[in-house]
Amino acid sequence: MADIPKSRLAVAEKEVERLRNFVRQAELMKGRISGARVARREDAEALAGLLRHESIDPRIYTMPNPINAETIKTFIDDHLMQRARGDGILFASFNADGEATAYFDVEVWPQWSVVKFGGAVKAERQGRGFGGACGLAAVEWCFDQLGAERICETTARDNDRSIRLLSRLGFTQMGEVTSVRPDGTTRPSLYWEMAREDWNAARALKRAG
Repeated sequence: MADIPKSRLAVAEKEVERLRNFVRQAELMKGRISGARVARREDAEALAGLLRHESIDPRIYTMPNPINAETIKTFIDDHLMQRARGDGILFASFNADGEATAYFDVEVWPQWSVVKFGGAVKAERQGRGFGGACGLAAVEWCFDQLGAERICETTARDNDRSIRLLSRLGFTQMGEVTSVRPDGTTRPSLYWEMAREDWNAARALKRAG
């Protein structure tokens, strides 16, 4: 992982523990994406089916290589340990046939009240507004449910879809960082942040308009 977040404002220990406890106890990603829940080991094959699609796999540097049921099972196990510590959680949603339709990978720095989320949606749903709805759902979860003070994000320089989405959601680009893949290789990434107070102000302005 890159040396992020860039903004590091310490919060009270009581707030640190509140954030950790919320992550430990979260079961559902309540909000716009109904049915998104904590990923379990038995979801490995369905998640692998989602993630190894050519429209997703090359762009997500946090994924294991290769992507298959066994490597994703390890990926899920790691996130279950993160959840137990209170500093990360992996959500996934599924359709009626048991196919994974989206995933949300949340990383938390409780000591600074900063969150980073990644995710992807099923290829057939890309370009039809579902990705935007998932991005909005993730922001709302981080700010309105978890109660984090700030969200940070990274995108590949050429990931136009993610760049447009973050800009539309209200993130501000703050230079670049070097992202590190699980295999140790690196890539230059654009770095973005958004504060909860700015998100709330933008929503209030939209309502007033």
